[in-house]
Amino acid sequence: MICLERGGFRWELQAEVEPWLDQLLAETGTVIKESPPKRVSRHEAGGRVFYVKRYRHDAVALRSFKYFLKTSPARREWRLAQECEARGVPVVRHVAHGERWDWRGLRESVLITEGFDGRPLDEARGIAPEAVMEFVARMHERGVRHDDLHPGNILARAEPLEFRLLDLDKARVQASVSAAEREENVAFLGVSFPLPLTGRVAERRAALRRELFRARSRRCLRHNREFAPRRFGGLTWRVRLPLLTLAVERVLTDPDGFLGARAKLLKNGATATVGMGDGLVLKRFNLRKLVNLVKDLFRPSRAYRAARKAYHLELVRVPTPRVVAVAERRTLGFLTRSYQLMEEIPGATTLQRFLRSGGRPGNELIREAAGLIARLHDEGFTHGDLNERNLVLDVNGRLLLIGLDTLQYWGTVSAARAATDLQRLACDMENHAVVTRAHREVFLRDYCRARGLRKAPRAV
Repeated sequence: MICLERGGFRWELQAEVEPWLDQLLAETGTVIKESPPKRVSRHEAGGRVFYVKRYRHDAVALRSFKYFLKTSPARREWRLAQECEARGVPVVRHVAHGERWDWRGLRESVLITEGFDGRPLDEARGIAPEAVMEFVARMHERGVRHDDLHPGNILARAEPLEFRLLDLDKARVQASVSAAEREENVAFLGVSFPLPLTGRVAERRAALRRELFRARSRRCLRHNREFAPRRFGGLTWRVRLPLLTLAVERVLTDPDGFLGARAKLLKNGATATVGMGDGLVLKRFNLRKLVNLVKDLFRPSRAYRAARKAYHLELVRVPTPRVVAVAERRTLGFLTRSYQLMEEIPGATTLQRFLRSGGRPGNELIREAAGLIARLHDEGFTHGDLNERNLVLDVNGRLLLIGLDTLQYWGTVSAARAATDLQRLACDMENHAVVTRAHREVFLRDYCRARGLRKAPRAV
């Protein structure tokens, strides 16, 4: 280990990396992850692979000052890697750490790790869940726990079998790991990797899963690999980068013009205007009441709330149109309009139109509807307006959920709330003679089976 100063940075590094340091810092590399305050990139130097993680603390106002009083995440991870290795817990090899300071505090810190020829746990082949459980148990026995223990933070190789921890900024090294902490760690990993969990740990996994996806749904309104702010037509849009096309850009540049001239209007009301065109659906939320001007100073717009709901459903695999972009129009801080752009459902037909036009609900469709609503409730949601118009068939006959304005997240859906959703849908189905009692029995049986219930929920 050597210490040196170079390029305004104070470095601690492994001696064999020093000849490649300038090259690693000068090259852009292949970007793995990027946001305003952090960038991770892959590099090759001297026939080896390295990953460079840059924390740009000066990208956030006043953040640099706080590191006069606390340890930076890069330095903390650098020290944790050494502690883990000392305890025999395998981690990706940390080879360099540098910090750039001035009178305003820590302006930038850099962490360099050496590549490992494994894959993230959920991408690696031939890795038995039991082997993963053994690795985590050994980690805990040596006093190490990782509070962000998901498959992306465990690299694995099948032959020879080896695991290594990654991203240690949320790791903890302590005298011992309690039974409760072990259960929490394993349950958290079990959310995104199929571990054979039972009893209390399995129940905790289910609760953590709901909490995790609830928190992750905020990503659609932030700056990350998938979503980023982009300026179009005088508005700052939160855009889904993989779906940003020329057609999308045209809509974002003039959303009101799109609704006024180019779109086929699906709804033109006082509360909202909805138009479809170019494979996209734009929903504009209009100002309904003057009192909302004050309320909206303290809450996200309806478009932001709807986008987050839709992305949350997508994360938990409840089929609904994907969010493409969302924006607010504010004047002096007062919200006047907001916009949500979504993908169009190809060949969309509401369940109402399908049944009225003579369509007959086969058992496959009934089971799909039962599974969709069962998943919705299992993931902690009720719809609030679950009817035949808010269930839509696409060109391939797949069923999707729309009309998310009344969607509510409860965390755990009570039997009474689930029954209210089911009763509302059942009342709508009574308007169609093709929907028989046998169909309703198949629906309830499959709904209960999907949720692991002995009988259908009833209102209290």
